[in-house]
Amino acid sequence: MTRLIADIGGTSVRLAHQHGDDDALCDPAVLACADFATVDDAFADYCAKHKLEIDMLCLAVAGPVTGPQVDITNNHWQFDAGKVAAAMNVRAYLLINDFTAQAMAHRDLLQQDRSLPTNHRQILRGGTPDHSTPLLVIGPGTGLGVAALVPAGDAVQVIEGEGGHVSYAPRNPAEEIILAHLAKKLGHVSAERIVSGPGLESIYHCQTGNHRPAPDIGALALAGDEAGLAAVRLMLQSLGTVAANAALSLGARAGVVIAGGIAGKLSALLGDSGLIDRFDDHGRRGPYLHSMPLYLSVDPLAGLRGAAAAIDNRYLARRIILV
Repeated sequence: MTRLIADIGGTSVRLAHQHGDDDALCDPAVLACADFATVDDAFADYCAKHKLEIDMLCLAVAGPVTGPQVDITNNHWQFDAGKVAAAMNVRAYLLINDFTAQAMAHRDLLQQDRSLPTNHRQILRGGTPDHSTPLLVIGPGTGLGVAALVPAGDAVQVIEGEGGHVSYAPRNPAEEIILAHLAKKLGHVSAERIVSGPGLESIYHCQTGNHRPAPDIGALALAGDEAGLAAVRLMLQSLGTVAANAALSLGARAGVVIAGGIAGKLSALLGDSGLIDRFDDHGRRGPYLHSMPLYLSVDPLAGLRGAAAAIDNRYLARRIILV
């Protein structure tokens, strides 16, 4: 059996394929969503390049999964997963949220499975993990993804949600200014309006009056530019707030994994950003949060590895649809 694994975000789609019982991800590729009018075109391009005939399709998508209809939150792709699968003549498909896939990539933190690679994470803080409790996986990219893993015997279950769309909670005057600035344009301001690539652009524009793309702002910050650093620090401290709120809600004492496409690129700034201090700064439950291990995901293919693992997870496999 040949599987096509797809991790579709707001900016990029990552693709790979697997064969038979081999877990290896073959020919991983990163394509720009903007280069293809439809998801069908992107899949056709990849399959033609690698001469593939696909038996099963696994889709991890950046958007809510409530049925076959997919609307990627931050790009132009809208499609029916069942129709895409039928057009590809596959036997079955599985549709999951992209942060379900990110979470599955870190299942070894709960399962204590030494056969799984551990070099795809950095330890930001060791903490005192309780592996009988949930693991939070959160991170900014084109949007803000949030998911959790829950231990379930010898397996794990995933809590899928839309945690990036909780209301933004400012903690200081600078953040209050950003909230007021965005509220004038948007009304409701969700966390991902600040904690994301577009959010970083909004912060920088509000603070400087200038428009720059997020990669440029990150590069400026890494080079020591004060305006770039100020914007990045505000975003990362806001990530600390959102992550702490989610960790408290879930009781995620197994730890917190920071994933997504942005944090890894800014890893050199994390230590001095105030992110960890903000995470712990929650009044009476500060010591509770301080005990939680914090990790940084550094595997660019984590979404693909997690999506592939989802196919064999007993709980997610129940959602496989026969075509």
